[in-house]
Amino acid sequence: MSANDYESMIQWHPEMILISESPIIWQGFLTVFCRSNFGRNVRIKLKLTVPNYPSLHDAKINFGKEIALISNYINFSNQVKDLMSNARKVSLFLRHLQSLISNYIDVSYIEDNIYNVTDSNALDILQELKFVLEIPSEVQLLSDSSLNTFKLSLNNVSLQLQRTKCSLRPWIVIQSDLPEIPGFCPFEKNVLTLNVARNKFKLQVEMLKTTWSNLQQIDKHCWVQDPLQPKPCHLHRRIFLTPSLSMLIKINPLNPMDFPEIRFMGSKTEVELQNNLVSKNVHNWNATDSIIDNLLMLLNVTVFPKVEAKECVEDEDAIVADQECCICYSMVLDNEVLPSKICSNEKCRRHFHTSCLLQWLQAVPGNHIIFDHIHGSCPHCEESISCCIK
Repeated sequence: MSANDYESMIQWHPEMILISESPIIWQGFLTVFCRSNFGRNVRIKLKLTVPNYPSLHDAKINFGKEIALISNYINFSNQVKDLMSNARKVSLFLRHLQSLISNYIDVSYIEDNIYNVTDSNALDILQELKFVLEIPSEVQLLSDSSLNTFKLSLNNVSLQLQRTKCSLRPWIVIQSDLPEIPGFCPFEKNVLTLNVARNKFKLQVEMLKTTWSNLQQIDKHCWVQDPLQPKPCHLHRRIFLTPSLSMLIKINPLNPMDFPEIRFMGSKTEVELQNNLVSKNVHNWNATDSIIDNLLMLLNVTVFPKVEAKECVEDEDAIVADQECCICYSMVLDNEVLPSKICSNEKCRRHFHTSCLLQWLQAVPGNHIIFDHIHGSCPHCEESISCCIK
């Protein structure tokens, strides 16, 4: 929208708010001077959509219930269309519309105080929006028609806020792509205005750029098993290494280039080998190198395994798929946990959720607990298997 037209709107129609820039949508109240009622002003609610801005061709206007005060609405509607076809600016069109409405209003139908009683919350949000939109920002701000829900977007990351009636906590988050950041309070805490919310959202998105960049590198170069469809709020990746071994990586958003939290999942033998290898190489971690180069260095490999294009025919008689838990026969638990324990027997290699295997081993009489592990037999092949009880 042109700066000149926008400044004119702010000056002439202060209760009209630009709620969308694609398409251009103005919403709010138009103040109309009523000559036959002792100079009383009437506030008309309206919404103006201008898809071909700056031209008002195909523009759409919706009025509030106040427009029912106009006795000859058909004639009025035709004159509004004429104004649209001849107007060159939105601000000028609304000024001419003010005069047109003023000539049509039948004051005898105006009830006392009908236009003076306005939801104070609505006025507050209109003033708040006016202040926010006067300050340029890269953050896109959209709202629903009732101005109760607002969506903030930047760099394909979004957050939705909803107004409440609580003055101490006027906004709540109903959807967010932002992850939880250690040491940070919930987003809506201390967010008293939209402007504060927008600034806080922009700050967190910019702060997480390096973290998201690292995760995107992992998605590009590795076989990611979890999450299957990564979102900005996911700060972890589970990477396939071998059929019996995977690596879980969690990046610290406050120090994204430092050594991340790493945990290996799979057969006990392979997990121990990888833990020893990482302990040996961890001192070579270089925060100036890419996360992929650092991970390759840790594991003493040149490339990560890629997704295999399997063309095998599934066994229709099989009870459980290769990657599913051999106890509960499912892949993902309610808490989104995938099977992380794998039998060490090369001929078995069955997968188990840690919680499922623990319950199984605890239910078998005679299984021994040594330190923090319970030892027993694999539910499938009966070879030795253990599980942490913590």
